[in-house]
Amino acid sequence: MAPKCYLGLAGILFQVSTVQALEALDEAAMSAVTGQAQGIRLTSEYDSTIKSVSYYDDDGMGNADSSGGVLSLSPVRVYTPTNRPLVIEVMVNEKTRPNGSTETGLLFTNKDLPIDIEVGAIAINGNSIGGFGQNNFQIKNNLNADPLDDQVYTVDLFAGGADGNNGISLDIDIPSSMSFDTYYDDDGVRLTSTVDFGNPFNPSAGGLKMSGLTFDLVADGLLVGLPEINGGSINVYNAKIGNETLNSAAYRNINLQSGSTLLLKNAEGADESGLEIDLTLKKDSSLDYVYIAGEVGENYLAGSPGSEIYEGSATITCVDDLTVRGMRMNVDVDRGLVFDFDTNDSNDGVRAHLQATDIRFDRADRAAAGVHSPSIGTIDARIHLTNNTYLQVEGH
Repeated sequence: MAPKCYLGLAGILFQVSTVQALEALDEAAMSAVTGQAQGIRLTSEYDSTIKSVSYYDDDGMGNADSSGGVLSLSPVRVYTPTNRPLVIEVMVNEKTRPNGSTETGLLFTNKDLPIDIEVGAIAINGNSIGGFGQNNFQIKNNLNADPLDDQVYTVDLFAGGADGNNGISLDIDIPSSMSFDTYYDDDGVRLTSTVDFGNPFNPSAGGLKMSGLTFDLVADGLLVGLPEINGGSINVYNAKIGNETLNSAAYRNINLQSGSTLLLKNAEGADESGLEIDLTLKKDSSLDYVYIAGEVGENYLAGSPGSEIYEGSATITCVDDLTVRGMRMNVDVDRGLVFDFDTNDSNDGVRAHLQATDIRFDRADRAAAGVHSPSIGTIDARIHLTNNTYLQVEGH
């Protein structure tokens, strides 16, 4: 008991001295310390580690010759870099949403997102498929040389899901200057890349604004209403093995139409364990895909690529709804992680009608100057993956 008494006494003395030190502070000074005129500011530094996170499939594939397997992540570490706290500003306020309605919500804002994530190993039935991590999150403020044009990451939370009653709805705004590094380790070899949200040749089209991301519990499971996106960019730059650059890829002018959904369901059979997935990407959803050969550097990011970088690009559009129906996910002790469909249900499978237009191969500096090569044509593809399709992933 003695150590507790000493600690308690030390705490009381610390509080008394703190109160005396604060007596000279007026209300204005205190408001600067505790928060803002409206809302609150949360500042934290942390380092958390979970030894293992595991998903157990009780019956594997559900066949007579199968048994349950396990998918695990270990260890999982999430932390803030040293001397770089996470600062979140929280406010309850009205906001005009992208659909034009004005609603009251819980608004979260960050000017920095210093969160590092490490997963030591992903294992299927004890066999590793490697580890991965994300770090070096950056948001560069005043990107456009305007002191009032701060780059911020925002998440706005509203009550009411897809039907406006139950569930929740989110609007998320990722600024164009945000980036982070990723890595994947396997058998001592590391694959790295940088994820970036800018558009170097059209800065006003950078970032990613997602409106109307909804979550609802429905009779069949968890219904996720995918967000509407009207323009935006996601880039994966400089995929490298060691110091050798493989390539880069950019996804620009992303447009995801309203009404796209993801449904996560319980296993179909009453005596089965597992997860089923339905997905719909609505007609006219599209993006520009760019394959980049050559190392992306600061000149490229500033919109002035050199003559040594080449790009292959195309605009890809969903001519009809892209649908995934009845995709099953199971972990089997002999087969590993398996994605498949019910072979007895002809409605299961993947269907898509895609069109690739404006297919070009350009030198990047000419493309940046608006000098494009002629298109090689259009590719129209009707894709049907039947219910006999499957994907099997195993560790080694």
